[in-house]
Amino acid sequence: MSDSDKPAGQKFNQALKIINISEEDFMKEVKAAFAAADTDNSGAIDKKELTPIVTRVMTAMHDMGEKFSETERTDAVDEVMKLIDANHDGTLDVKEFADAMKLAVLAIASAMAKAI
Repeated sequence: MSDSDKPAGQKFNQALKIINISEEDFMKEVKAAFAAADTDNSGAIDKKELTPIVTRVMTAMHDMGEKFSETERTDAVDEVMKLIDANHDGTLDVKEFADAMKLAVLAIASAMAKAI
């Protein structure tokens, strides 16, 4: 069975093994990160709360040599929200946030596996 034929859950479990973290610890980290981002304690991350996260990611990418236009910088938060706001309510709940973090884990594990 090729990697693309594996169910998403199986791929995620393999990714967790590659980055050496249990699913329980992953979820603890996701919930802690979500709580830190949810600065108004509403139970959701809105665009204002998402902005510092996207800014930090873009800063890290810039530090690695990535160049962003002013339009890309200003549109980034809206684009990220569109990508991960599954129910299109303008906020991220903990499940939507966790799903986005799972995609990040899959990408990181894939890069790590290729480097081996």
